[in-house]
Amino acid sequence: MHQREIDILVGTQMVTKGHDFGGVTLVGVLQPDQGMHLPDFRAAERTFQLLEQVAGRAGRGDRPGRIVVQTYCPEHPAIQFLRNHDYEGFVRDELARRESASYPPFSRMIALRLDGRHEASVRAAATDAAARARAQGGAAVQVLGPAEAPIARLRGRSRYQIWLAGTDRGKLLAAARAAAQVTLPRDLRLAIDVDPQSVL
Repeated sequence: MHQREIDILVGTQMVTKGHDFGGVTLVGVLQPDQGMHLPDFRAAERTFQLLEQVAGRAGRGDRPGRIVVQTYCPEHPAIQFLRNHDYEGFVRDELARRESASYPPFSRMIALRLDGRHEASVRAAATDAAARARAQGGAAVQVLGPAEAPIARLRGRSRYQIWLAGTDRGKLLAAARAAAQVTLPRDLRLAIDVDPQSVL
């Protein structure tokens, strides 16, 4: 591409990262829908960021560029605000959505992740951990779960999650510590993720 030996480059999102190809005038994105609909409150933000980044690959030289996005959800905010490269509009819309759902930055979150070889044991430990978090956190801490992780089984191990949310950091941490006191069978693992960046 740099030496102008090829005219078309096909790739994953890796082609959006840090390249500066001056002759690119058209960028196509096929189905960003999967990323937009991940069970993650940051899914829209991440999709918009990626689409803005890939859109910036076109039109870097003397000629203007275009981006074509194939999607089943053209009404999605990540697509609508991309049309005019309206970063500020997207941020305002996204912050309003997060505030109404009490998602960060309007609250803090902690994810408790349990995994083990036997699904019933993992579920039982997760149920106990969630009950301990509820008892400690009271009304100040919202406890979501336990529920199977979006990837319920990985490398032969069943996975469950509990999410804690609240505005009082001290009470949130106390609830997480209480949940961590759960008795774990030998093959079970518990991980505590403060301000988690992924739900998977």
